[in-house]
Amino acid sequence: MVNCPTHSRLRNAPRATLPFIIFSLLLAVLAACGGSNTSTSSTNSQKANLAQQQVLNFPNVGINDLAVLDPAQGPDGNSAQAVNMIYSGLVKNDQNLKTLPDQATWQISSDQRVYTFKINPNVTFSDGTPVTAQTYVYTWTRSLLQATASPIASFFMAPIEGADAVANNKAKTLSGVKAIDDHTLQVTLTHPTPYFLSELSNSLFFPLNQKVIEKYGSQWTQHAAGNGLGTGPFMVKDWQHSKKMVLVPNPHYYGNKPKLTQINMLFVVNPATALQTYLAGQYDFMWNIPAELQVTVKDKPGFVRKPLLQSDLLFFDNTKEPFNKTAVRQAFAYATDKQTLVKDVFKDAVTVAPTIIPPGMPGYQPGYAGLPYDANKAKELLKSAYPDLNKVPKITFSYPSSQVSANEAAVLQSMWQSALGIQVKLDPVELSAYNDRTSKHEVQFGFTQWGADFPDPYDWLTLNLSSHASNNNGQWSNAQFDQIVKKAEQTSDQNARIQLYNQAEQIAVSDVGWLPIDHQALAAIISTWIHGLTMSGNGLYFGDWSNVYILQH
Repeated sequence: MVNCPTHSRLRNAPRATLPFIIFSLLLAVLAACGGSNTSTSSTNSQKANLAQQQVLNFPNVGINDLAVLDPAQGPDGNSAQAVNMIYSGLVKNDQNLKTLPDQATWQISSDQRVYTFKINPNVTFSDGTPVTAQTYVYTWTRSLLQATASPIASFFMAPIEGADAVANNKAKTLSGVKAIDDHTLQVTLTHPTPYFLSELSNSLFFPLNQKVIEKYGSQWTQHAAGNGLGTGPFMVKDWQHSKKMVLVPNPHYYGNKPKLTQINMLFVVNPATALQTYLAGQYDFMWNIPAELQVTVKDKPGFVRKPLLQSDLLFFDNTKEPFNKTAVRQAFAYATDKQTLVKDVFKDAVTVAPTIIPPGMPGYQPGYAGLPYDANKAKELLKSAYPDLNKVPKITFSYPSSQVSANEAAVLQSMWQSALGIQVKLDPVELSAYNDRTSKHEVQFGFTQWGADFPDPYDWLTLNLSSHASNNNGQWSNAQFDQIVKKAEQTSDQNARIQLYNQAEQIAVSDVGWLPIDHQALAAIISTWIHGLTMSGNGLYFGDWSNVYILQH
């Protein structure tokens, strides 16, 4: 058996220098030898510096409301801000996406197929309902049932024995997940899966309160206020749709208790409006600052920009003309001048993306050139498919207005018109409505952002570009790609897996299953009075919420 190391129970902390570590150890020794006044003094000093009002005003920038509160539905990045406060699971990620125990510790069998989790008996939902191993059996099975219509469960849970049978309505029981006793959960996989523990940090795997779901049925998340939806550090006190959500500490939380007494999560669609509201003192921090606005605030105290494990990409409806023709998709790829886009629109706040997978992720290919800008080649490819450009069907580029600025869309439109000699209509859409349209495959030519759920190429390629993947918005299908990623999923050697995923990614780029534009960075202004809020490759990072509080200012 392979045991989870006990030191991984430690809460994540910023990387420290060696002298600082030695100094810290010295202080610890002095304290252990009778210097208890130091600890008391530090605690008293912290209390003295705390603001009297521990209410965090949290702008959720880019939306007019939370779109998804059911983890099985694959929350978008904005919805995930609330989901990750309300729910928690067996494991969690630290700032560097390292997997740590949360509700459980684990053992792994010698053949790497059986995971045995020991669940903390103190874990309950925020209404006091106990969480048992059976709670996990219920939650994971529910996510796979066709009635739940989860767009992500069948792919995330594919390695679990019996998942396919439940997803295809051939079984109602998830055979690979068993409650051995109240606090022992056993999970059996069909084959060794190196990323399985990392996957469990996704909210899809977090326990749900069966009692609440059965009481309210399909509308259970609309009754979030006052009900024990999850096991996270906070619960919903009030949800005023299209305005704000108010969260308060979960009185039954098994972890360290938050110092914050309330979080006001305020929905604001327009980033420019959000920035002005922050500068007027109405928010405690600001994030999702667009590149064109960063120029004006980059010298403000607390401004920070961090590369994200996230890519901006374009997709095409492969089922209809003109984008069912590979040459047309390639023409648009060669017609997109990413260097100019990054320099003139993003002011070098992001990096050019020849690849789908960004730097910092396993499987990133730094030497791969992709399909570089070449206006002549673009025109040749388009004419090979449509010798008479007047016969090219009308093309509409739809995009979420909160993620693509009017300037960026206009620059892209101009590039395509200049290189290809055709007009592309622009269609800006509010994010929630846009996500609804993409899920129904109603977008002809669209934009998407993808960020790492866990550090493995499976999350980028198999989950999004396999022929039958629910996230495959353009319904791109390539038999060779499918064959290679399937082989990668059955390969336990990590180096061999990465090589296979490299091959698959090159197929996806050259056949334009996705057209990568840029690898993103996140800009934020974190006020000096906010303690414990930092950023990771996945965006805002709060870590241990007991360490997030407001200082006097």
